[in-house]
Amino acid sequence: MGCSIFLCCESKQKVGFEPPAEPSISPQTANMVSLAATNIVCILALQRFMTYLNLSNQKLRGANFNSASLAGSNLKGSDLREVDFSNANLCNADLSNSRLNKAKMVRANLSRADLVRSNLTGADLSSAVLKDADFSEAMLIDCDLFRVDARGAYFPNVNMLNANLSDADFSGADLSYSNLSDSDLSFARLVRADLSGAGLLDTKISDADLVGANLRGADLTRANLSYANLQNANLRGAVLKRTNFTGALLQGAIMPDGTLHS
Repeated sequence: MGCSIFLCCESKQKVGFEPPAEPSISPQTANMVSLAATNIVCILALQRFMTYLNLSNQKLRGANFNSASLAGSNLKGSDLREVDFSNANLCNADLSNSRLNKAKMVRANLSRADLVRSNLTGADLSSAVLKDADFSEAMLIDCDLFRVDARGAYFPNVNMLNANLSDADFSGADLSYSNLSDSDLSFARLVRADLSGAGLLDTKISDADLVGANLRGADLTRANLSYANLQNANLRGAVLKRTNFTGALLQGAIMPDGTLHS
């Protein structure tokens, strides 16, 4: 079967492309497809043979990639604002330096994807798979990361102000020096996560699992850690002004002054 790509351009004319019924996609071409249109508003249908697309530096605002297979594709530097990537396979895709403001990425697979310095302000990534993905220096303000699987993912120097990270799994993830102030991390799993130097002012971390987490030098001013599990966590040098530890487990934790909590 062939694949059909329909482009809706600024002229509002629909252009249909029907390849031969039996397209030949050889290993030599690595299944690469290049889309050169410069004023794309939306892609209405993307069916088969969509892995390893070259969509770098394209204007794709509002495109519909729902359930598309875009594994290994290059979307670097593209305008992807308000794009629908729900249920899409973006494993190993390059989305670095892209604009993903208010993008819908519910249940998308972003394992090992590159989102370095991308802007995801207001994006919805709820229930997405982010294992080993790289979000270094990205913008995730007001982002919905409810129940994401971000085990081993990289979020250093990320701005996650007022983000929803509740019930998410960040076990082994790198969140060092990120701004998580006013965010919701309640019921999150942060086992052995690196939160060193992170800003956690007024952050909800109640009932979270922080066993063995590195919070060295983190600012937890007015943070709510009630009933959180901080056993064997490292809090050396952390700022704990008006921090709520009601019911928290601190056995074996290294406290700000370097002493071991018994």
